[in-house]
Amino acid sequence: MIGQFDNQAMSSFYLWADHTLLSVGQAYSNFGSELFPVNNIYQNYYIHGSPFRQFVADSSIAGATVMSGVYVTDKGTVGTDADFNLRGSGLLSGINYGKGQSFFTGDAGDLAAKTVSGDYAIKDYNIYLTNQTEEKLLFETQFTLKNKMGLTATGLPPDSLTYPGIFLKNMGGQNNPFQLGGTQQTNMDVRAIIVADSQFLLDGACSVFRDQKDKYIDLLAENEMPFNNLGDFQDQSDPKNGYNYTNIVAAKSTNNACFIENIRVSKIGGASFAGINNVNPNTYSALVDFELQKVR
Repeated sequence: MIGQFDNQAMSSFYLWADHTLLSVGQAYSNFGSELFPVNNIYQNYYIHGSPFRQFVADSSIAGATVMSGVYVTDKGTVGTDADFNLRGSGLLSGINYGKGQSFFTGDAGDLAAKTVSGDYAIKDYNIYLTNQTEEKLLFETQFTLKNKMGLTATGLPPDSLTYPGIFLKNMGGQNNPFQLGGTQQTNMDVRAIIVADSQFLLDGACSVFRDQKDKYIDLLAENEMPFNNLGDFQDQSDPKNGYNYTNIVAAKSTNNACFIENIRVSKIGGASFAGINNVNPNTYSALVDFELQKVR
């Protein structure tokens, strides 16, 4: 099946939410670390991952370090410019920004004798698309606190979920007649399930999202989506720069966008919530519901 409106809307919402938190909330920290070997789930690739995820990939975020390559050095040595491998050069094939990993090809023996490291910006909030129920995410899923992973000299496993995180979910919607000729107004509900490690971080994300009422979310076409199936950039023509969300949406108009009709923030907590035995400890949660409209 080819992509439909809901597919386009959710993918565009994901990129919009990510850009909004990073630009308005400055929700990132620049960092540098060694990248450690992780279990290989892709044939013919050797994977090294950071203790954190996700990496900032949007070059329009002022001040954020977008990883364009890694240092590959002999064990116990410090990386220099000569040791820097841009994506597509040396052994480095690509970078998975969503999972904080680098992909290598070549001789595994040569790579095992090297230290891999890099500089990058990590998001304060990881963002995921999900179809899981709120109950499963809040009460059954075991998250790992992201900023404590740096204490362990290992890369994150490919399937691990770390928090703070925001889970985006399509809650459905409906079409209403708008004008003669078959034009419809599509009303679509999107829920953001926020799991934070502090009240400050939770309130900050809720505040940023609540203030987006009456704004537009630009709809990106399939060929404008920045990432390939390995989490790297589709456009490999300029390995030094990531995709630029601001540039992608600059030429778009409100005719090709969803209007944010309303936003509701619901905090989750209280004595009854704290008394649930299997709730994730030390987490602060909220639901942010977006009502989107698009005439189409």
